[in-house]
Amino acid sequence: MAVRTATLWRLAQDWIDLETGAVLCAAEDFPCAGNGAAAVGGRWTSVGKAVIHLADSLALAQLEKRVHTPLRPPRGMVAVEVTLPAAVLAAAGTIEPPEGWDADNVDWSVGRAPSQRIGDDWLTRGASLLLRVPSVVVPVGWNYLMNPAHADARRVATRRVEYRPDPRLW
Repeated sequence: MAVRTATLWRLAQDWIDLETGAVLCAAEDFPCAGNGAAAVGGRWTSVGKAVIHLADSLALAQLEKRVHTPLRPPRGMVAVEVTLPAAVLAAAGTIEPPEGWDADNVDWSVGRAPSQRIGDDWLTRGASLLLRVPSVVVPVGWNYLMNPAHADARRVATRRVEYRPDPRLW
């Protein structure tokens, strides 16, 4: 019997050593991913928490990237197709968003918001690979946080897909 799979998406860039040009972490290399989120924090996790942000469609991943990079598209962006067993996606943790979770223009790197406590606590518990969270950008879409330290992370396959953003979005 074939294993059923599910697909999630992200847009990312390779981490490059500015002096040598060497690739430090490829966009699709999840064992070293999550450092960007740890550096700046976000709506669902605070600074210092490594997490990988995924979306339920490439279109939502593109819109999420667009709202976080409003002036121009990031250079060298690639799409990353994430394939995992459907059972792992079905086992994703779910949350009840706290009041104010969808606030605009919040500096997520300062303090600890109620929504960040939810994600931080989920990471600490380590009970699931994924946490399903609502999207502010597309209210009927879902984003997923992936814990790169979870044992099921080894069950995730990634594929780099060349990506060129439509210039009309910026």
